[in-house]
Amino acid sequence: MRLLGETNRLDKAAWLLLIISGLFALSTALSNTFVNVYLWKLKKDFALIGRYNLVNYAAMAITFIGAGRMAKRVDRVIAIRLGVALQAFFYLAVLWLGTSAPRYVTLLGMFIGVGSGFFWLAYNVLYFEITERYNRDIYNGINGLLTSVAGIVAPAVSGLVITRVDQLTGYRVIFSLSLSVFLVAVVISFMLKRRSARGIYRLRDILRLTFNRESHWYWVNLAMIAQGVREGLFAFLISLLVYVATGSELALGGYLTVSSAVALISYFLVGRWMRMSWRNESILFGAVMMGVVVLPLMWEVNTWTLIILGVGAALFYPVYMVPLTSVVFDVIGENQRTARLRVEYVVARELSLNTGRILSVGVFLWWIRRMPDPSEVKWLVLAVGFVQIFAWLTIRRIPLLEQE
Repeated sequence: MRLLGETNRLDKAAWLLLIISGLFALSTALSNTFVNVYLWKLKKDFALIGRYNLVNYAAMAITFIGAGRMAKRVDRVIAIRLGVALQAFFYLAVLWLGTSAPRYVTLLGMFIGVGSGFFWLAYNVLYFEITERYNRDIYNGINGLLTSVAGIVAPAVSGLVITRVDQLTGYRVIFSLSLSVFLVAVVISFMLKRRSARGIYRLRDILRLTFNRESHWYWVNLAMIAQGVREGLFAFLISLLVYVATGSELALGGYLTVSSAVALISYFLVGRWMRMSWRNESILFGAVMMGVVVLPLMWEVNTWTLIILGVGAALFYPVYMVPLTSVVFDVIGENQRTARLRVEYVVARELSLNTGRILSVGVFLWWIRRMPDPSEVKWLVLAVGFVQIFAWLTIRRIPLLEQE
């Protein structure tokens, strides 16, 4: 296991959390992208897809507040278990609704958003508690590897099943597989030890820091909003454009598989060789290159320019994201006082991310109403493609924290 770095720094709890994260990634890689394509096939409407994702992000943001209270006053493990279970029930709902799903995109978006909110709040709190500064980059690298492996295998399987079986039946098969994987993750979550907490839920105190320029959290907040702007749009739009350009789920699955294979190599290298002293330079280089790979779209929006964007982003995203994530959680663990408020900090982080996501999807809905031609969306993609440079400009204001 030395190939992956000093994995002996990770204990049993860290490996269990990695397994749960990997199963979550596998299930979402099987179906998450194809939910958007499924809705598109039933009703070819970009605005419909945008509304589904907008409601998803809004429900997720609201859920974080309540999930944070549960994690603070009850138990983090119960929250992550609830999040995974709700994701499973989401796919049950999609299966039950069938071809009438487009009529209920608001309810579906709320369902997946609530499940995601519980999962990611609990996961990030557990991630902070289980990892330390000396092993955080290693954990992030291995987690990225697992996510990439899931992204290599699952989309290819999904595309193959959907195209070889009667297509709507194929979608039902894939959604059923996602449901099964989520149920396995629920079972694994019972192996994690209960982590109850005490204390007052002081979210307001942390939110006030977002307006205090003297606080490190002010700069983290701005960086997370910028990161959310990119994630909110790119999470669904690029894959949907690939499908629109090719008209084939198999081609989309192949595109996602190649992108994930590239990401796997990149996560391996970053997780293996990243050093704390390189973080600022790594974030800048990754941020710039993720913008550069958008530029071919300015000539023409076609399958090849979209592949360049997807594969290029997969190559440089780990270079940017692994050190950025480590910096953010180092700020949360800066001292004993901030560590005691880790739940509130994680909630505030997720609220900032979802603020950015809601902002970008809202702009997308405004844009698509005025310019419904898919080729015109390239200008919005260009602007969003470089927004992560702002994340570097803000996060570099945080000094490199001394390793204990």
